Amino acid sequence: MGKIQKKRLKKVNNSVTTQKKGRIYYKIRKITKKYPKIKQKIKNIKNLEKKLYYAMVWEVTEEQPLQILENSDKRGWKNHHLDHIYPISLGFHNKIPPKKIGNIKNLRFIPYKENLSKGSSITNESRNALRRLKRLK
Repeated sequence: MGKIQKKRLKKVNNSVTTQKKGRIYYKIRKITKKYPKIKQKIKNIKNLEKKLYYAMVWEVTEEQPLQILENSDKRGWKNHHLDHIYPISLGFHNKIPPKKIGNIKNLRFIPYKENLSKGSSITNESRNALRRLKRLK
């Protein structure tokens, strides 16, 4: 392959990448316009595909009937946090659909200190949650 052909191929690949990035940004903007709180949750994520995945999970999460969860009345920054039992980061890594990670069956309210210390670690509860999520359609 000659230099000119390589340059043309590179130019085509770059425009495809640019188009893909544009579509991802569009999807993220659409979600964050609908749910402005999500923008704050995803602002520090550098990887665009990961950022979109997190936004999609939080979109599904926000559409769930959270008021039926235990301790939902205690929700607050210094009180109880909404916890994804099976972590979002592992859902992205293991290619689990956002609809499953954001599903009500994977959500609970726990004391904020417990949630911050848990991070994205795997617990017995997360293993059980993963089994429940795999059964979802």
